[in-house]
Amino acid sequence: MAKNLKRRSLRRNLFHRPPPGSSPGTVIPPLNAAPTTLKLLAYSPDEVFGAEHGDLPQVKKLLDSYQVTWISVVGLQDVELIQKFCTQMGFHRLTVEDIINQNERPKVEHYDNYSYISVHVPKHDGRSESEMISILIGDHFVVSFQNTLVDYLEAIRNRIQKKVGQIRFKNCEYLCYAIIDAVIDMYFPIAEHYAQLLDVAEEDIIHGLKPVAVLEIYNMRSRINYFHRILWSHKELINQLMRDPESPMSEEICVYLRDCFDHTIQILDFLDNLKDNSKTLIDLHLSLQSHRSNEIIKFLTIITATFIPMTFVTGLYGMNFHQSSPWNMPELSWTYGYPFALILMACAASSLWLYFYKQNWFSISPATKRELEQEKDKG
Repeated sequence: MAKNLKRRSLRRNLFHRPPPGSSPGTVIPPLNAAPTTLKLLAYSPDEVFGAEHGDLPQVKKLLDSYQVTWISVVGLQDVELIQKFCTQMGFHRLTVEDIINQNERPKVEHYDNYSYISVHVPKHDGRSESEMISILIGDHFVVSFQNTLVDYLEAIRNRIQKKVGQIRFKNCEYLCYAIIDAVIDMYFPIAEHYAQLLDVAEEDIIHGLKPVAVLEIYNMRSRINYFHRILWSHKELINQLMRDPESPMSEEICVYLRDCFDHTIQILDFLDNLKDNSKTLIDLHLSLQSHRSNEIIKFLTIITATFIPMTFVTGLYGMNFHQSSPWNMPELSWTYGYPFALILMACAASSLWLYFYKQNWFSISPATKRELEQEKDKG
């Protein structure tokens, strides 16, 4: 029920768009949008300025005073404020539409005085959906837009404020690269998270510690496929930034982007392996389930086959014929007729068990042996 509700929520977000035939650049606020605030961070090699709640006049002043100005627009609820800010910065109305619409794929678009880049951050709760961050880079500014209040780029802010590394000595291109690189690196713990889940599922399947639902593994595989598709778009995005003649990135920054590109390829390869492992686990689970079913059927077959001859003997001597004829069950008048019938049934059952033993029907599979040893250790 919860999964169905989540799918419906995703569909509502996907189709929460202006109606067909609307004018280009028409925007509507996204569902569950957070209140809009402006975070300002301006810096140069010698000084830095930060404000958690900035305003538009302050933005204009910082753009004229510092080497790099980073404006973070958090929350997309106030569409009028965002449109006013974008108009002041000279952003195209189609760019504003892409910013407000949170279902854009990772991409790069170039305009006269800035470039628009959209990236997707994986949610920290491990669910399939991700959050889009829009990045606009100009000569002396970087503007980022995100809908939720989670500060995904806090580590970069700390590096700037504490003057860690070389980011304070670089220009806007390096800051844009740092944001993209931080987003790509966020996929490493996600991939590791699903790798651990698959390892646990494999242990449970092989050792039979607890029932494993195939649907659970299938859902993990679907989420892994989702992240693989998103990262593939990021790979194309980084490749375009490195090779496009209109790219705002210089040759110096392209060296760093190549490292970011390698990270993306590394995660993609890892996710490919996870997809193959999840498919293998589904097949292994179904095979072991079939094997366990065969073991149960074999055991029931042995029990049934053991009682068949005994049932025949008891049914034969359970027939009530008159004893006046010597051909009508003379064993009923024997002194040891009853022990004879018991011995006959025991011999028939023993013969069948001896036959099953020679056919190796009583051999225990390695998985079953491990289960028995674990039960013995627990006891």
